Amino acid sequence: MPHYMTRFFLTCFYIAWVPWFGQTAEPPTTTSEREDAIFWDSVFSHNHVLDIQITLTHEAWDAMQPWRKEGQTGEKGPKVDFGNQFNYVKANVVIDNKPFKGTGLRFKGNSSYRFSSRGMKRPFKIDTNRFIKGQKLHGRTKLTLSNAFLDSAFMKEKLGYELYHAAGLATPGVGWANVTLTVEGVADKKLLGIYVIIEQVDNRYLESKLGSASKGSLLMKPDSFDDWEYLGNDLQTYAHYNIKAGEKNVDQIQQFAELLKLIEEAPKAEFEREISKRMDLKQFAAYLAATSILVNIDSYIGMPHNYYILMDKADDKLRVLPWDLNETFGTFTAGQDLETLVRWDIDRPWISQRQLVERLFESEGFPKIYRATIEKLMKNDFTKDKLFARIATFEQIITPYIEDEGLERLRMGINGDRWGINKAVERRIWAIKPFITRRIESVQAQLAGESNGETIENNAWFSGKRDKKNSRGRNGKGDDAGS
Repeated sequence: MPHYMTRFFLTCFYIAWVPWFGQTAEPPTTTSEREDAIFWDSVFSHNHVLDIQITLTHEAWDAMQPWRKEGQTGEKGPKVDFGNQFNYVKANVVIDNKPFKGTGLRFKGNSSYRFSSRGMKRPFKIDTNRFIKGQKLHGRTKLTLSNAFLDSAFMKEKLGYELYHAAGLATPGVGWANVTLTVEGVADKKLLGIYVIIEQVDNRYLESKLGSASKGSLLMKPDSFDDWEYLGNDLQTYAHYNIKAGEKNVDQIQQFAELLKLIEEAPKAEFEREISKRMDLKQFAAYLAATSILVNIDSYIGMPHNYYILMDKADDKLRVLPWDLNETFGTFTAGQDLETLVRWDIDRPWISQRQLVERLFESEGFPKIYRATIEKLMKNDFTKDKLFARIATFEQIITPYIEDEGLERLRMGINGDRWGINKAVERRIWAIKPFITRRIESVQAQLAGESNGETIENNAWFSGKRDKKNSRGRNGKGDDAGS
């Protein structure tokens, strides 16, 4: 990279180093750390599209496939459920002309895998450190490659995380990669095209986003259909919450258990007195505000999954971190018609039993914090001028990597048909611009008291108490299907 470009990216990197809830981080100090930061800033902030070439043997490709029922006719189809594991295999990967031999490669995702498993363009996870220790790409070992199966514009994750970031949350970087796949005897340098790449959430992420005091914190990624629930004094049962880091932090697991007990059992006065001591309420209000505006139902407030729980060592408070935003902008419909989705009630930002949220909204102070955050985001960030400008920028970046038919799908994903519907995907959903326009109209009307919004009622498919006798889950420190 030319020296003048290095200075430019470094300057932009420091300018972009803005605080968010819980952050005490400082910019990188060593030469190596600065160079790594510059590279990833070029990818995540300045839209450098990575070139990724993947090569693997036929045997490795077969070994990657998830379990199938014997005797299944036709092309083999996957038996993949939420939380299922995919196997890593060895592959040779070249990223921006830098070779990584013996790299770990697996599929990822839940619905994003199931809906794309008949073709070659499936979601992947790359782990350069899986089989050859110490093998890194500019300080990182993992890349998440999303095939954006319900986003023919490849922008929803980028736009969604930008809103969460504007709300003050720590968010992963998002960029793009142009991917080519070779499978011996199956495909030779097959152009899979544009993928969305998302920064890995791990210990390195916590330190870089929140500061050294947060490194080693208890990090969990629940991936079930259950609401949070106090499981008693046996701390081993909290492996159910899919511990990704900090599994030896007994004190933090105990703090998490005590918080769950407070939510579930404390009288109203005690709950309202103690909850702010154990949870960053401003951060949680910001999470809910962005989730509501984006109609991000495929998240904690709905399924619930696609989020991280952080028990932050820096201040012993719980924070919720967003993840997997491919079904934002009302893409996950929950069986609702499209009009209901864009008119979703901002004063009820949950659709299934969420005891924590319900108790917070019954308190006097929390709804005010939440409403103020909604108003700020709608005034400064979720506006047609700002979002349409970002969309135009992203379209210009992505277009050179998309072939003719893909360009039609790209534009359909942005603009939709005459009714604003994206007909390029296998679900009846809004295109991005029509959704933004309609959602802005609805939220502003609700804030002005001109509309009450539409309530999305509880659906038994989204919630239910777990059987405590069967609540002992695996310790999910390793990778899971949806991450």
